[in-house]
Amino acid sequence: MLFGAAGCARAPDGTVDPLAGAQPVRGDVAFYLVAEDGAADARTLPVLRPFPGQEPRVALKPMPAIARGQIAQVALSTDENGQASLDLRLNEEGARRLAQITRDNLGKRMAVVVGATAVSVATIQGEIPGGRLRIGGLAQGDAQALHRELTVAK
Repeated sequence: MLFGAAGCARAPDGTVDPLAGAQPVRGDVAFYLVAEDGAADARTLPVLRPFPGQEPRVALKPMPAIARGQIAQVALSTDENGQASLDLRLNEEGARRLAQITRDNLGKRMAVVVGATAVSVATIQGEIPGGRLRIGGLAQGDAQALHRELTVAK
């Protein structure tokens, strides 16, 4: 299901594409599986805004599940609750990899890392096909700052 966002293009069927007008990703972003077992080689990073009861830092497996070059485009959007969000589109290789990783790791957690901060940590509920996903529930200022960080050439 696609959610509406201001300034997005409408498809012939009347739906709004939140990735219309998306910009190429040039910043440092990757997806990591959470190291639930306390592995010695885990990489520990701060969580952007931990929710109540969530640890302020998260231990991640050392190798990214989805690497920087596999995340192609990003757009600012609004989630179904009216909060700021980022919509991401992966390239073909990234889309295949995300579908496989999510299919093979149901019930495990995965983090979206921008720079050296986990901006989202979520439990994998099901396979994510199609190479499109949304990081929702962000504060407007955080979403704008992350969007800038992802679209500025590094």
